Amino acid sequence: MNITPDWLKSLVHTPNIYTNIKLFGGHQQTVPYLWKAERETHFAFEINYVLSGTQRTILNGTSYDFTVGDLILIFPGLAHENQCISKEGMTYFCIHFDIDDPIIQQKLLMYCPLFLNKNNQAYPQLLAVLESYIEILNVGNFDLKEKLNIQRLMIELIIHLLDYAEHAEQNVKKSNNATLLLATEIAASLQENFRQFRKAPIDANRGYLSLHQIAESLGISESTMLKEFKKVYSVSPKHYLDQLRYNEAKALLIQPSLSISDISDVIGYQNVSHFSRQFKNWSGQSPKQYRQENKI
Repeated sequence: MNITPDWLKSLVHTPNIYTNIKLFGGHQQTVPYLWKAERETHFAFEINYVLSGTQRTILNGTSYDFTVGDLILIFPGLAHENQCISKEGMTYFCIHFDIDDPIIQQKLLMYCPLFLNKNNQAYPQLLAVLESYIEILNVGNFDLKEKLNIQRLMIELIIHLLDYAEHAEQNVKKSNNATLLLATEIAASLQENFRQFRKAPIDANRGYLSLHQIAESLGISESTMLKEFKKVYSVSPKHYLDQLRYNEAKALLIQPSLSISDISDVIGYQNVSHFSRQFKNWSGQSPKQYRQENKI
């Protein structure tokens, strides 16, 4: 074992970074009127950029129409389908990414809505990154240098999404929109309660994961919590909590010192078999397979 010399201990070090970012499914396509991408669910973020025409996105039975220049951020695990409803056809760009840093995931989940706001200061930077992706697609040369460039753009995209989240957070603090304020308060409670349980994952603290308890602490009914939360986030509070659990599980699985049983306990599952089944539903892999493929 190497001993760190005293002179090295006194220096400021760059942080050790073990974050994994996966990028997949990036493509541009021109489609005809009434084209449809069938309903799908994947535990990764998806960004759609409408270049021409009108796209209809259906989430949980609700339709949203997007036109030229619109950016749609679809949360992990959110079932959705896309359609072209413009008679002249539609061109779009789409890309998927997954990042295993739970803090970044929580920021994006809390402050980045389905329909990204064009008035947000980070919007132009997000568009610029996506335009750069499209340029690379049009060249069609995917040598080593371009692959590294694609990775660089992915990091830039995440940075600008975090910038977007920071600006959105400031706007929430200034807002008098009751639904927006309540929804973000619910999200903050879900995150804080999950953190508290994570610190001491014992049966006595299992109430932290109770949606009923969170609603009660906010002085609202569970039905009101569900209705108001979905207006802003397009998902249920339970889905949001599941995403927090999934993010934490991924981060813990890359730590070889923790058993899968320990990780199951930490994120609130009393039965490791139940956790393993749920993780496979989330990711398409068992916890063991995910650990093997994401070794540090």
